Amino acid sequence: MKAIVFDIGGVMAMGNNLKTHYIPLIKSMKLDEKNYFNSYKKHVWGASRGKITSKDMISLIAKDLKVDSKKLYNNWIKYKKRSIKKNVELENYIKKLKKKGYVVGSMSGVLELHNKLFREKRIYDVFDFNIFSFEVGYNKPDIQIYKLLIKKLKLSPKEIIFIDDVTKCISPAKKLGMKTILYKNNSQLFKELGEKLNKK
Repeated sequence: MKAIVFDIGGVMAMGNNLKTHYIPLIKSMKLDEKNYFNSYKKHVWGASRGKITSKDMISLIAKDLKVDSKKLYNNWIKYKKRSIKKNVELENYIKKLKKKGYVVGSMSGVLELHNKLFREKRIYDVFDFNIFSFEVGYNKPDIQIYKLLIKKLKLSPKEIIFIDDVTKCISPAKKLGMKTILYKNNSQLFKELGEKLNKK
């Protein structure tokens, strides 16, 4: 194994997006939950792949829900900021991996607005490289973003370990020949990763 690649949301950036961001946002704006998520799912595809900006996406959602777009945008940022918590224990573990000579990066499906907020919280600082869906035009589980990762690393897929907390995002990596770990918590990750790295 030569490279270890982590997802960000739910792994390095802790917290449940639904519980800590979207539900508080919905309640603060007195929105209908079902209508909100229907609109969100309709527009997030393009925003996460850089086809439209996050601000445009939020404006489209506001239009669908017939609410003030500026108010929705401001509340969106407010609750997202509150929901971001860095996984410091994992960050320290990654520092040890790097000292052992492993290349450690991240690959995340992320909106450019959330990316900016993650940067403010220094979520990405520990990684050797970061691949962002809104910059490359593909998002997990699009097979193309995994191929971009392999091309960037210039390694055989079997030399790469990919870690994500979503099962459907693990499958394409496995299909291409990478080793994978479905993240549940730090203890489970450290155990499984240690086993894979020490396997002869």
